[in-house]
Amino acid sequence: MATDSKKLTSTKKLSLLMTVVHKEKADYFLDLIESNNVNLQITLIGNGTTKSQIFTDEVGTKAVILSIVSDDNLDKILKVLEEKFLSLREGKGVSWAIPLSSVMGVTFFNFLSNNRESVI
Repeated sequence: MATDSKKLTSTKKLSLLMTVVHKEKADYFLDLIESNNVNLQITLIGNGTTKSQIFTDEVGTKAVILSIVSDDNLDKILKVLEEKFLSLREGKGVSWAIPLSSVMGVTFFNFLSNNRESVI
């Protein structure tokens, strides 16, 4: 009896999209990213690195948005973010993506990739 050593792989790839914006604009960018088929986002608050912000009493001036994005939507989301960074007042920001090499569990993967029909 021959053993088949094929690995199971998905046709959908996922990436971690990291977006840094002014804290006041975080809700706007969260909604913007979510409107492009993104199920999971987390927001962290932080400070910038300019000298004027190092010794402030303010909790944080920047929002770091972590989003799980399927790669077939990634270019579209990055394009929309770029347009908003250039056109919004106080809407400056930076965004980049890190490919995810694996996700544990089929149900969790289906949730992250916004495959609603397969999520139990």
